[in-house]
Amino acid sequence: MMIDKKQISKDITKLAIPVVLENMLQILANVITAAMIGRLISTDISAQGISQRVTQIYWALFRGIGVGVTVAVAVSYGAGNRGRCRRIIEQTYLVFMPVAAIFTIGTLMFPRQLLSIFTSDSLIITRGAQYMLIAIWAVPFTVLTSINAAAFNGQGNTRTPMYIAVILNVVNVIVGYAFIFGKLGCPELGIIGAGIAYVVSQAVGGLLGLWLLYKPNGFFSGYTHGEKFFSIDADCVKEVITTGIPAACENLFWQFSAVILSKVILSYGSDCYAAYQLGLQAEMLCEMPSVGFLTTATTLGAKAIGMRDQELFKAYYYQLLKVTSVIAVGASAALFFFPGFFMSFLTNNPVLHDIGVKYVFIMSFAQAPQVLAKVYTGMTRA
Repeated sequence: MMIDKKQISKDITKLAIPVVLENMLQILANVITAAMIGRLISTDISAQGISQRVTQIYWALFRGIGVGVTVAVAVSYGAGNRGRCRRIIEQTYLVFMPVAAIFTIGTLMFPRQLLSIFTSDSLIITRGAQYMLIAIWAVPFTVLTSINAAAFNGQGNTRTPMYIAVILNVVNVIVGYAFIFGKLGCPELGIIGAGIAYVVSQAVGGLLGLWLLYKPNGFFSGYTHGEKFFSIDADCVKEVITTGIPAACENLFWQFSAVILSKVILSYGSDCYAAYQLGLQAEMLCEMPSVGFLTTATTLGAKAIGMRDQELFKAYYYQLLKVTSVIAVGASAALFFFPGFFMSFLTNNPVLHDIGVKYVFIMSFAQAPQVLAKVYTGMTRA
């Protein structure tokens, strides 16, 4: 079978651009929030950082499940089974939303104990617990958003998650600005305001995605499977878990390593950890164009597998490598030559700036393997 290279590029562009823009918006909103928090004291920056480490462990688990959903839906969609696509999504809601609720309740009961894993600094723990008791309410909505995005992405509709991301992140930035600094008639709450903004934005994103799936003439219109919503379909759940749990474990290993690293860095003081947190955001800013290629590789690879077309799978793989190689060079160069520029955007604290510049410069050498790994990982998952 002859492969149309123009069509391959068109498929990648059509799918990748909305996904890349969605992830860029998400990262940019995080960076803007980090820049606002970066104007606060080091203790508050560190407190928010260790709190996010806890919530990111949950996020890593459920994002892995989202990968499983994307792959399972993409394979069924490629095989022309639309009803099963909807069944897979609904089974994921049914099984994993209660798990998200359990994690939320557990964190509300033991916030200080969880944060004490990272540091013995009572002030950081106190501030972190105050932030976490607010931000943890975003977890169920974050899971909902992840499943919704997988529903759209698995069927090649990457524009809708992008539009949702636009709204979600605009809400996050506006509410964050208002409550962190006490603007627009709101009280000045510092990192507590950042927590409120996170919860509100995730709730907007999760509920909007759910409405777009189920509204009359919505995305699920005409996708019927004839089964009751609250009946467990072991085959659907197994299909999601088979791919999702290994992906979740991969994410969790990264998060556990980050937990250990955070604990070590905090032993050098809150300034070092605050600078590290801001440096991570600078790194993510340069990595933005490549982030969506993991989803792109997973979706296109699974689609080719669903079509039983090995040559198409290879063509997608090699073209994705070419595109991400160019991005990797650009990201490395930006961090190598302009570390000070990125840190200046994120903080006006000279101590944090100087420490962060060193971190950002060193991370310029990691960009190429990190970017290319997104293609390897996505195609392997598919």
